[in-house]
Amino acid sequence: MRRSPIIDALFPEIRGKILAATLTRPEKSWYLSELSSFLHTQPSSLQREIDALSKAGILEQWRDGRRVYLKPDVLSPAFSDLKNLFDKTAGLVPVLQHVLEELGDGIQVAFLYGSMARSEESSESDVDLMLIGTVGLSEIVPALRRAEAILGRPVNPTVYSIEEFERKARVHDHFLGRVLSGSKQFVKGSEHELEAITGKE
Repeated sequence: MRRSPIIDALFPEIRGKILAATLTRPEKSWYLSELSSFLHTQPSSLQREIDALSKAGILEQWRDGRRVYLKPDVLSPAFSDLKNLFDKTAGLVPVLQHVLEELGDGIQVAFLYGSMARSEESSESDVDLMLIGTVGLSEIVPALRRAEAILGRPVNPTVYSIEEFERKARVHDHFLGRVLSGSKQFVKGSEHELEAITGKE
């Protein structure tokens, strides 16, 4: 899951991770061991934070058999504001994934680069997004405008066809080389798929 310096400053680490996971997917009911696995931590380290968030009315918590389930309380007066905060910070990748879904297989690989990928952004930072596939910029822009409205930040797309990306990588294009050697956070695809395009496999 994406780290955010804003969330890190506002919340203790475990609490921020719980809120990021649950608020960016408010429709999902998590069971405790599933959430602990997703967050790479022990269930015992989550329970105290979950109890505190439940008492505050931010999370709902219930038991079904041996499993304890939780999800955001969408009726909480704080729900909308908290969800907006996490969508704009830790939820950046899920928001972009959602708006790019309509482009289907037209996007093969998409990833963040620059300060956002390094989790070093400021309130003024744009979202630098690399997209590789068969769709053109004119098809991508409407989806990204919707993402901008949710995130409250400009999204700057750099769009390559698979052939152009492969060619520029092969001739060691300066800009592309700088991007590929830097931090990346994948919105679609993986490092493995990116390496397949650049011919590094």
